[in-house]
Amino acid sequence: MTNERRTVRVDLGERGYDIVIGERLLETAEDVLAPIVAGRRAVVVTDAVIRDAHLPRLAAVLDRLCDRWDTVTVPAGEDAKSFRELEALLHRLLDLGIDRSTVLVAFGGGAVGDVAGFAAALFMRGIDLVQIPTTLMSQVDSAVGGKNAINTPHGKNLVGTFHQPRIVLDDVSVLESLPRRELLSGYGEVVKCGLIRGEAEFAWLEENAPSLLALDAGPLIEAVRMGCGTKAGIVASDERDRGDRALVNLGHTFAHALEAEAGYGALLHGEAVAAGLAAATALSARLGHCDPRVAERVRGHLRAVRLPDRVAALASDRPWDPRALLTHMAHDKKTVAGRIHFVLLRGIGSPFVDGTVPGQAVLDVLDGECRRG
Repeated sequence: MTNERRTVRVDLGERGYDIVIGERLLETAEDVLAPIVAGRRAVVVTDAVIRDAHLPRLAAVLDRLCDRWDTVTVPAGEDAKSFRELEALLHRLLDLGIDRSTVLVAFGGGAVGDVAGFAAALFMRGIDLVQIPTTLMSQVDSAVGGKNAINTPHGKNLVGTFHQPRIVLDDVSVLESLPRRELLSGYGEVVKCGLIRGEAEFAWLEENAPSLLALDAGPLIEAVRMGCGTKAGIVASDERDRGDRALVNLGHTFAHALEAEAGYGALLHGEAVAAGLAAATALSARLGHCDPRVAERVRGHLRAVRLPDRVAALASDRPWDPRALLTHMAHDKKTVAGRIHFVLLRGIGSPFVDGTVPGQAVLDVLDGECRRG
């Protein structure tokens, strides 16, 4: 075990907060939790898997700090992100008799963080939120930045709020219990961050991916810090997602279409993101924005870590229809005035948003990405 801690600041003035990254934080972060929860009531929102595997580690700290604390369990995975489950959570909170001085603790993966964050924003017009993400995906991305949303039949994350947490605790030791597929899914978001940040960071990932995916604490903490630093810097400059924050959606216009077409929960988000990164870089190269070798390098790294390097690699038992995927993209929340906005690359470390991509160019790229063999 390493005692190393890294801290990334999300600089939002009076609403700014720290992301604390380290090993065994659940048992040792009393010093950073105390200013937020000491002497107050807390409710931990989690799923059954995390409750059984990790809640006892957090319980001792909450016992010492809180006046009283309770646990509410929501479904695991995307099933938690619905109007029905949000309503059920709000009613359960009301049944517990909590008030606006209560702290809500989101303890789980991205879906738990979303529905708990949404509930915290709605309850009595906003109560304090602590994010303790338990997947690599949520540690590097979804728990940072205050976005909380649920899914609808019309698309992913179309209904939600902005509600910033008071603190984010990224305990990398909880990742030891993740299934390999979940860990790789989270690494898809790490790859995205490397492509946004620059050549040095992406080259570091190419060299260190085996160690961090083997859960070597040092490289893992650095990868999480990299992801959080990327997101924190962009959020600080564009909290409400009206400009630069769109850059963190590299690969996501494709990914969300893939998830919608497959049915929510059929694909892991990071798997769809990986295929989306391959498609976005292929589209960038096709439009002449970047060297085709960038697209091949990205595809090669995804293959090396055994993430999907094209849409056809996502599922061997189903065909993918490029036109159906394009239709889903038209309903993406990044579509403005009927124009689909893509995050593309001029090179590694040079992302930009383009709302003028011809539909035929997208279809041509999707045709290649969806073709088997």
